[in-house]
Amino acid sequence: MSPKTSRLVGIVSIVLVALALSVVPRAHTKLQKTEPADGAVLSAVPQHVELWFEEKPDVSVSKIEVAGPSGGVDLGPTHSMSEKSLMAVVKGNIGDGKYTVTW
Repeated sequence: MSPKTSRLVGIVSIVLVALALSVVPRAHTKLQKTEPADGAVLSAVPQHVELWFEEKPDVSVSKIEVAGPSGGVDLGPTHSMSEKSLMAVVKGNIGDGKYTVTW
C-alpha cells in the first residue's frame, strides 16, 4: 500500500470512529419515571413495567428486561404506549425479591 493510500485509509478510519462515537451518547434518552416506581415495594406481581423518557425512544431497538433472584423475568414484547414511553407485560408469576429493570 502506498503512503498516500495508507494515509487515506487512516483518515477514513478516524472519521468512521468519530461518527460511531457521536451516536453512542444518544443511545438512551433520559428516563423520567417508571411504573412500578423506582424502589417501590409491591404486595402483588405488577401486570406490566412501563418507562417514560424525555424524548421518544426508538422502539425498533429498545427492549425492557427484568431480572431478579432467580434470573430473568418472562416479559411480553416491548412496545410503545405513548410517544415517550415503553411498556412490557409481565407474564406469569415471579417470586419475592429485589428486581432490576434495564432497557
